[in-house]
Amino acid sequence: MKPLDSRAVSASLEACVNGLLAESSFFSDLSAGRARPEHVRDVFGQFYLWRNRFHRWFGVCVVKSGPFGESPNARFVLSELIACLEQEITGDHHGLARSFLTALGIDDPARLRALPVTNAYAESFLCCYSPGDRSGDEALAALAGRELVGPSRNKIIVHALPAHYGVTSGLEFFNVHADLEAEHFRVLWEALTHGTSADSRRLMEAARLEIWEHITFWDDVYSAILGAQSELVS
Repeated sequence: MKPLDSRAVSASLEACVNGLLAESSFFSDLSAGRARPEHVRDVFGQFYLWRNRFHRWFGVCVVKSGPFGESPNARFVLSELIACLEQEITGDHHGLARSFLTALGIDDPARLRALPVTNAYAESFLCCYSPGDRSGDEALAALAGRELVGPSRNKIIVHALPAHYGVTSGLEFFNVHADLEAEHFRVLWEALTHGTSADSRRLMEAARLEIWEHITFWDDVYSAILGAQSELVS
């Protein structure tokens, strides 16, 4: 099966992203200003804890990459994964994330504790793609799909937080990632399809599943926080 062009794939997956974001309970409430400020703060605190472990997902893709000499795109795949990781490290994204938390009122991120749903999501990629029956191509497609959620998700965040919650500083973290994550998708997908005859159907399924997983993570965290608040009130 002929691999799909990254532009055609991007258009299809972006439609999937926007549809799921429109259905999301958290992003709908955030966009409308219905989510309480303390709940917004707690959700983003969990996002921070997950993202601190996100680099391990790149490691799974490295482990699952084909051997040199057997996989025609191994060098290209590894080069692009390294480039993405280098941007994560040298761009001070962790520092930007901490500045954002400060703007939300979280002065000491070390006191945050991950919810079970956050731990489960952090491990989900490893559990799904580490087993031997899952291909490296699928893992890379899933990672690329997660990256593509960023621009649309971040657009909602940078509009809603100043408009409804008075948060006007620390948003550089999401403004930077709006461009970077779209670029990450492009280079990862092109690395994936470079010189191969990968099964486009399976790759698209993997990307769509990870898009769903990522948006569902936000909703699951939001639900867990609302549930805990209900228990305290009752």
